[in-house]
Amino acid sequence: MSGPEHTLLSMLLVILIPLVCFAAMLLLLRLAAKTPWLTAICASVLVTTAVLLLNFRAFAGSRVKTGSVVLLPGAVCAIILLVQFFRWLLTTGAEGTRVNTAERNRILKMVEDGKIDTGEGTELLGAMGRSTALQGQDKFSRLDIATLCGVTLVILGFFLSWAHLGGRMYQAGHHRGAVGWTVFIVAVLSAVPVFVTPKDFLYKISMLQIFLILVGLALVIKELVAVGSHVGVGLIFCLVGFAVGLFSSGAKLKSLAA
Repeated sequence: MSGPEHTLLSMLLVILIPLVCFAAMLLLLRLAAKTPWLTAICASVLVTTAVLLLNFRAFAGSRVKTGSVVLLPGAVCAIILLVQFFRWLLTTGAEGTRVNTAERNRILKMVEDGKIDTGEGTELLGAMGRSTALQGQDKFSRLDIATLCGVTLVILGFFLSWAHLGGRMYQAGHHRGAVGWTVFIVAVLSAVPVFVTPKDFLYKISMLQIFLILVGLALVIKELVAVGSHVGVGLIFCLVGFAVGLFSSGAKLKSLAA
């Protein structure tokens, strides 16, 4: 195949494959997963951007330069998905909160009417709070799922590039010595309370989980400062993962303290 024909075929593949991926992802998310339109479109654009970048590297090589025009839509959609994700987390337990408020008001009304004394009302409110907290441990909540997603991002980032050394050489998390392995271990330990949580120590275990995530976050920030402009995508994954874990574990601690 001649040069011009080969170049034309390469460009067609670069454009056609991402379009097919976009259509397939959109149909899958909308028809199979029943995902809202905004989330489905943003996720499809994000996947399409990744495929487009891979196609430029595979088919076009260095002859075609990719810039902000290609990356901008994916970056915007990533931000929208993050906002949607945190909005989804903030709706956690809204229905349960309404039930708890109604029950609290009913108990307070009984105290005002003299049906029970103040001590009995306090005991009922305390028992209701403990019961709600324990019931929440019988299944994974949205906050638990978000914590696990954050830990997954950190583990994935551990094996990706933390620092570029030039050319195709890079350092992953396991190349960074004790700091890299500490980040990995801290991430795994912060996921343990999601699966094993003693019912008598819910609040303290949640505090320990937040402490571990803060330690991991501090180490990642230290590495970001150390590598400077040579930062790799792995450290970004770790940073986002710990941030998601901190948000979800903090929200869970707040619900236990309520």
